[in-house]
Amino acid sequence: MRLYTHPKLRITVEEIKNITYIKEVWRGILNPVVFRDLINTSLEVYAKEIKNHKITGQDKFLLYADVTELEMIRQEEITWLNTEINPQYEKLGFTHQAVLSPITQIASNKVDEYHSDEDESPFVTKVFKEHKKALKWFLDEVK
Repeated sequence: MRLYTHPKLRITVEEIKNITYIKEVWRGILNPVVFRDLINTSLEVYAKEIKNHKITGQDKFLLYADVTELEMIRQEEITWLNTEINPQYEKLGFTHQAVLSPITQIASNKVDEYHSDEDESPFVTKVFKEHKKALKWFLDEVK
């Protein structure tokens, strides 16, 4: 089910093994203004929609960000996501974030820095090169 569509970002509700999760697909080159605007828009969408899709009793909830087609991101945006945005994701009820790393090396190097240092924190972010490994990680966490 589609929640939001923009040329640079598509947000859908997906399911794997009867577990609902939110998927974002990012693409292209995003200037910092557009990127931050889209992140803020996504937070508004989640604030409105998340309670309709998060299964009651499901204590783990995944935000899956596919950024394989993202061509460039600045260090400032990674820092902003870590310090400003991740706490908001946590407040919205997300417990896990799996990020599928960009294909381009320049973006990949930056995105690889976007992960939680602490696996036991209430909101954990991990970066993956493969879709199956990202979903397996989350499913292993749910058990």
